[in-house]
Amino acid sequence: MTKLVIVDDHEALREGLAALLTASGLDVVGAAGNVAAGHDLVEHSDPDVALIDIRLPDGSGIELTRDLLRSFPDLGVILYTGDSDAELLYDGLDSGARGYALKAGSMDELVGAIERVSMGGSYVDPRLDRILLSPRATAHVPQLSPREREIMHLMAEGMTAERIGEEITVSVETVRTHVRNVIRKLQARNRVHAIAIALERGEIALQHDDD
Repeated sequence: MTKLVIVDDHEALREGLAALLTASGLDVVGAAGNVAAGHDLVEHSDPDVALIDIRLPDGSGIELTRDLLRSFPDLGVILYTGDSDAELLYDGLDSGARGYALKAGSMDELVGAIERVSMGGSYVDPRLDRILLSPRATAHVPQLSPREREIMHLMAEGMTAERIGEEITVSVETVRTHVRNVIRKLQARNRVHAIAIALERGEIALQHDDD
């Protein structure tokens, strides 16, 4: 069961999310309302995923994410916000967060995002495609090699670098080198952005249960 913490300054929202996500089968191990309490909560509860609001009363959820990932690099952070400002979005992705969910999304979408991130994958709310996949971000970039497409496909499906290395029989460092090359080729901010661009360009495609 995925262990989750929630960091949001609105008490009613925190409590409502905790109840709904628990009912959806997640293990909500705690909730906090500010940066300081959020850091302490993660340190003492060792969650798999942290759902963090960007705007907190004593600081930025983006800065909290950077701080947490320096101490807990395996933590899956999903930034959770009602704001779709482009610069804020890019700052959020640059923080190392593996997910970006909008509060306008459904509970099913949020649960899916949490589950994907808990398995090592990435998630960006599809409502943000117009920002992440703008012509400026996707035009005039080289095509990926077959190996790069294979690795990015597996990463988009939720596999970690370690799992991918085992799957295709290469070292973890080789996988990471390919990912860095893809990020450079696609002029992406990070691997989340690279996956989004590769999906939009048709370089990779996700499998669906009804295929």
